Amino acid sequence: MPVIRVFDGDGFLTRIPIPNRGIEIEAGVRLGFIDAPELEQPGGQEAREFLCNQINERWVDLVVLMKMDTGQSVDRHQRIVAVPYLWQDHDQRQEMPAWRNIELEMILNGWAWVLDRYEPPEHYFDALEDAQRNRRGIWARDDNVHPWQFKAQKRKRRQTTNRVSPQQDLFSQKERAGKCPTEGCSGQLIERSGRRGTFYGCSEFPKCRFSRSIG
Repeated sequence: MPVIRVFDGDGFLTRIPIPNRGIEIEAGVRLGFIDAPELEQPGGQEAREFLCNQINERWVDLVVLMKMDTGQSVDRHQRIVAVPYLWQDHDQRQEMPAWRNIELEMILNGWAWVLDRYEPPEHYFDALEDAQRNRRGIWARDDNVHPWQFKAQKRKRRQTTNRVSPQQDLFSQKERAGKCPTEGCSGQLIERSGRRGTFYGCSEFPKCRFSRSIG
């Protein structure tokens, strides 16, 4: 399969022929047994660059896997789940051609975690241990966060941001000038704009109509 574009450290775009229709379609491929850093994480861009150097605009053979959570050979994003192998020129001493497992290349060079829940081959873990011991790639850092943890943290931050009330958001954008002096009112004085210019008004408006000039 041709590699048209590399998305990140564990995904790329390929083109698949459909013989009975005489056409080709583009499809995303997700590497099956590894997880590279997200592009926003430390090492994410470097992992993508490393994968680009290995396979971009080259041809790979794919060993398609069954995705455990979907029961199909595609994930929930409709990407093909596979292990890519790259042809490696063999010397005259070798009788058989050699193929390079690109997932192993990513692990050995320190640009990916092993997804142990999918039961990868045992030598994947040996490669990971070697990369960590020699502090290659992301393992030169001591504060690595698993990509799935990073994505969970992003979702949590997004949910927290979305829960901010309009009143809180207004406070964050406009200058506050203390508590409203109206008896029994719990509002804050914030900067507002009117026909006569800017002034401080109560955040509980229209329940409270207190206002005062600025300055």
